[in-house]
Amino acid sequence: MTSGPDPSLVASYLVAIGMDVLMPVALVWWARRRLGVAWRVVVWGALAFAGAQLFTRVPAVQVLQHLWRETLKASPVLTNLWLTGLSLTAGLFEETARLLAFRYPLKGFRRWRDAVGFGIGHGGLESALLVGGLAIIGLVNVVVLSRLDPLSLPLQPEQLEQVRAAKAQVAALRWWEPLLGAVERVGAMAVHVAMSVVVLQRFLRDQRRWYWLAVGFHAVLNLSVTLVAREAGAVAAEGVMSVFALVALGLTLWLRSEDEAPQPGPG
Repeated sequence: MTSGPDPSLVASYLVAIGMDVLMPVALVWWARRRLGVAWRVVVWGALAFAGAQLFTRVPAVQVLQHLWRETLKASPVLTNLWLTGLSLTAGLFEETARLLAFRYPLKGFRRWRDAVGFGIGHGGLESALLVGGLAIIGLVNVVVLSRLDPLSLPLQPEQLEQVRAAKAQVAALRWWEPLLGAVERVGAMAVHVAMSVVVLQRFLRDQRRWYWLAVGFHAVLNLSVTLVAREAGAVAAEGVMSVFALVALGLTLWLRSEDEAPQPGPG
């Protein structure tokens, strides 16, 4: 006998998915209307994320993780090195994508407001497509597994145990846990905007250290959140993320030029 999914858990997933998808839309609208950001900047921000992650780093990570899965399981030291490598490459890939975008296609769009719009496009695609997509998959799993009777399936004992373990994992979810992902997206968006503003300083101030500051900040953030999540849980990890997000917001405001007054939206 199986029961349906917890209605509050389903509602929580729906709210999280709505935030993942609609928050970027609202921020793009705000950037266009309030800051006068051009569509070109937002689109290149999204393309930079796709190039740095979806079409390159993410597939490579998936392949390597599959090939090395047994080795990583057997060695805590190698697991920590792997997590460190993931964090460092995340910083290198994404900040390099920002650098190349401002060097070439956005050479004529090097204002603070352009960096903000770029960061919204960059983080917006991640939120709506990657994080929102994973949340949708999570909701489907919750609905399907909650209604599934493993004994009704023609499975081998090992496969049956895997299904039971997945059902137990779904049953253990607390109703508010999906909302943590939505909260994390708010902080992540602040970081994407800040890192875009920081990388832009490489050109405005003609100093390479700004690029490396962005790479380092990104890598330390990813590694800190990952390690805290593993040792202390998701709630503690979101606390760490919130601290980094506040620092990122401070950087964004600190680096705003005095002449960056709000502009009417471009036609």
